[in-house]
Amino acid sequence: MKYRIPVKDELSRAERRRRIIKWLLLILTLIMLYVIMRAGIFDAWQPVFIIPLAVAAAMHESELSSCVFALFCGYFIDIASDFVFGFSAVWLMGVSLLASLFVRNLIRVNMFNFCVLSLIAILIEFSMDYLFNVFIWNVPGGSVILTASIIPTAVSTFIVSPLMYLWVGFIEERLGSQENIEYYENSDDKEQSEQN
Repeated sequence: MKYRIPVKDELSRAERRRRIIKWLLLILTLIMLYVIMRAGIFDAWQPVFIIPLAVAAAMHESELSSCVFALFCGYFIDIASDFVFGFSAVWLMGVSLLASLFVRNLIRVNMFNFCVLSLIAILIEFSMDYLFNVFIWNVPGGSVILTASIIPTAVSTFIVSPLMYLWVGFIEERLGSQENIEYYENSDDKEQSEQN
């Protein structure tokens, strides 16, 4: 079995600069998507672009940085959707942490795996929205809210998910730091490589 072992080296000045520019682009993308969500230009089919953005970033980042970015993404969703502050952040942080761990240990970064993880995040987010904001409060016309607002928004969010994957992949390809990860078949291989 292969183990992924990160090797921590000092970042060069160019790598630090690329990392700062990468995070600035991701933050600017988050702010731009928030503005689009607040404008509500798609009416009932308004996609929540921020969910797939958080999942795509989590697939390319470490666990800690993906959780912090997902926390801010969740806060932006809460503000844009008029949810309780922190409602979306909790679910999105958990999904981003799992996405980052899955990519590090079990799956590869590709469009299919991204779509599966994005679908999971979308289903969790919108099912929790329905459960805590409609069903528990026994809101009149809950089935209408589900079919006229929640389901179309979830479907449109999933449809635009590949765009977020391609955008984050483009940023990562241009500005991402190449992680220093070495593969070892087992501990004997590690010891042999250290001796050489």
